[in-house]
Amino acid sequence: MQSACQARQSRDRYGLLALSIYLALWLLMFGRIMLTHFRDAYIGMGNDPSVSMWFFLWWPYALIHRATPLFTRLLWAPEGINLAWTTTVPLPSFLVWPVTAVAGPIAAFNLVCLASLPLAAWSGFLLCRYVCGAWWPSLLGGYIFGFSAYMLGQQSCGHLSLTFAFLVPLAVLLTLRAIAGELTPIRFIGAMTLLLVAQFFISIEILATMTVFGAMAVFLGWSFAPPDTGKRIVGALAPIAIAYVATVAIVSPYLYAMFAFGSPSGSIWSPDLYSSDLLNFIVPAPTNQLGVIPIINRLAAPFCAYSIGEVNAYAGLPLIFIAAAYAWRYWREPTGKLLIDSLIIVCVLAMGPLLHFRGAVLCSLPGKILPMTPAINKALPARFMVYAFLLLALIASLWFETSRLSSAVKIGLAATVVIFTLPNLSAEYWTHRDDSPTFFTRGLYRQNLKPNDNLLVLPFGIRGNGMLWQAETAMYFRMVGGWTGLLPAEFRAWPIVDAFLNPTYLPDHAAQLGAFMAHHQVSTIAVIDSDPDADAWRALASACCTPDPSAGGVTIYRAPPSALAPYAHVGALEMRQRAASILFDTLLLAADRWLAAGNSIDTLNPLEAQQHKLLDPAWLAGPTAPGWSILENPVADSTGRYRYGAWLGAMTSGHAGVGVYSSYAALAPLIDRYREQAVQVYFPYPRKMDRDSRTIPIDTHGLMVIEFDRSELDAAAAHIRMTEPAANAASRVPENTEPSR
Repeated sequence: MQSACQARQSRDRYGLLALSIYLALWLLMFGRIMLTHFRDAYIGMGNDPSVSMWFFLWWPYALIHRATPLFTRLLWAPEGINLAWTTTVPLPSFLVWPVTAVAGPIAAFNLVCLASLPLAAWSGFLLCRYVCGAWWPSLLGGYIFGFSAYMLGQQSCGHLSLTFAFLVPLAVLLTLRAIAGELTPIRFIGAMTLLLVAQFFISIEILATMTVFGAMAVFLGWSFAPPDTGKRIVGALAPIAIAYVATVAIVSPYLYAMFAFGSPSGSIWSPDLYSSDLLNFIVPAPTNQLGVIPIINRLAAPFCAYSIGEVNAYAGLPLIFIAAAYAWRYWREPTGKLLIDSLIIVCVLAMGPLLHFRGAVLCSLPGKILPMTPAINKALPARFMVYAFLLLALIASLWFETSRLSSAVKIGLAATVVIFTLPNLSAEYWTHRDDSPTFFTRGLYRQNLKPNDNLLVLPFGIRGNGMLWQAETAMYFRMVGGWTGLLPAEFRAWPIVDAFLNPTYLPDHAAQLGAFMAHHQVSTIAVIDSDPDADAWRALASACCTPDPSAGGVTIYRAPPSALAPYAHVGALEMRQRAASILFDTLLLAADRWLAAGNSIDTLNPLEAQQHKLLDPAWLAGPTAPGWSILENPVADSTGRYRYGAWLGAMTSGHAGVGVYSSYAALAPLIDRYREQAVQVYFPYPRKMDRDSRTIPIDTHGLMVIEFDRSELDAAAAHIRMTEPAANAASRVPENTEPSR
């Protein structure tokens, strides 16, 4: 008994040594820059880190102020938002509450980020050590999981809820111990319930995918296991089910908030855009050190173009070789079948509904069923790689433990795996200096705003760090915007919001912005002077507001009540219909004038129309600098016919095509007006509309294109000139229809 206790203590000391190695490795490679900038720099690029920082402050704020924790009017004011479908990270928020209170949300966020990967590696090590029984192969297995391309990708964008995944290996470990009879049912139920509840309050997405892939693994394990092991697996199902039932009971108030007030249908984000590219399994992104090499960087560019945070599949040739060697030797054994089959299934599903190779679509995949699969239909396929790397960690540790190769060869192979998967060694790559204006950090906001004022911050939403700036004021003001995922439907309905997020042709900026401000009870706009698009924001704000002197890196614009009064009862639909109608009619007149001047429709597009003053260049509003954005139903067109919400040019038939991007509710009057004259109506383009359009939801956003032959176009243009001469800016700009040379 004493020797067994001593052995257990020895193993525990080795376990702590493994954790120390992972911590040292992480701090050496990524954390060294944080030692002197822990409060004025943070891990991650883009604006996603600000979301977690906001929630680190929100949960204590809600508790102290006795606010409803899953609903707030501090964001998307004045209507507010249900937070249940956002990445609220309540458990990490409460764990670092003292740090947030003393050092602020940036320091708290950095602390959790610095702990997340070493903790994941350590829990992976514990699972591998349990399965293979050897220390150094398990150390390598923990590294493979904790410092995987999945972890690095999510860390690069500050996706804290997805890197804080150390509970996944522990859930597998608990289940294996229960099947082996090492835990009594009561102890297992208690431990598993605690783990599931904790995972729910870290990331609901990981809990959902862990449940689905865990059920798959249990089924495969039962299918391949000998009869006695199969009976033990079946015997563990009841305790697992009880743990889930207990978890649902504990988190039921949160679940009520998720589903009682409506939930998003289908996928939230495109599973096609956020899936793994086949080439990415052997070619790394710049999150790995090899991905920095120019030739490799060029190879990876097509599948890194959209979001580097979701480029998660890189395993590297050495690790793939080890997995293949393990499969060759153990394919017929139950454990080998379970691990290899599970790995293949996970990798195929991670590639999503379509097979991409260096960005090009090759064919369909079984992942087409994902949008129809309960529990994981809102998860992103690329993120399934977290389970692939856990399987690879187990496979590698088992192979190194059982391989008959010499120690020198195995050490060389292990070193090769580490070298091929080394993270990007530039500490600056992983960190971003806090560029918050002193207006928010040094109390200047108190001189310009009243408590709970509705403030519109430009840059807006995902394009700026408004969530962090609001948190740094201790929630002093209410923000007319935010970054919590997809835009709330009420905000998505306003055409001016399109200009906040993307460059877009928008007639009459003053009316559009004034109506938006009046509806949202906001009279103050804060323009961040250091933003690359500050000039665009100033031009937009000046349409109906007057500026105050700049203070602390922020220029305040105010709209007098008299300027907003005419829009007091104007709604979003009216403004969107107005914008769509004026833009469409202007484009139609441009096409008619272009053809009347003897030009070919093949040479016409929105840019040509703008250059020849057939489309008012002053209508082009919004950001022009590269940045994060949100696009629903993005339009793919390489011909130049589509530009910033406007379509103009030749259709494949040779007829003229005129179109605008908007909601179906706003486009329906245009469709009804021109349907009888048109050759064809497309919505969302390139889908042809039939006569019965009642099946299209009114809130559907997309590109509408109407195709006209020459006589129909001429008749439609004549009708516009006769009935609406004052409503179309094109009738007021000089004609200049000679082709550019």
